Amino acid sequence: MSYLKAIVLSAVVALAIVFMVQNIEPLSHPLSIRLDLFFLKFASTPYPTYMVILLAFFVGLLAASLLGLLERYRLRKSLRQMRKEMDKLQQELSSLRNLPLTSDTITSPETAPAGEEEQAEGS
Repeated sequence: MSYLKAIVLSAVVALAIVFMVQNIEPLSHPLSIRLDLFFLKFASTPYPTYMVILLAFFVGLLAASLLGLLERYRLRKSLRQMRKEMDKLQQELSSLRNLPLTSDTITSPETAPAGEEEQAEGS
């Protein structure tokens, strides 16, 4: 399965490279980002389009990685709490298993001797 993932990833990278090489002229066209509000005006210096696309890709990759790390730490914390609770419950179960039996044995009607069964029905 890992070979299949490597092959698919290699094919996607190869297609991206072919796309970039075949469209180098349109992707080299300068692109400027502007923000015009009533109280704020901003314009970036012109960059090639491929640089803006790569920057957006890496910013998205960084954001997704940070979200993944946060989720991983949240799950680790939850797992740690569950393990503590499981250990506590295991100790409680162990202590209950080691308690001495103080009551007489309880017999069910199937295992009771025949004479006791008749007395129970007559009462």
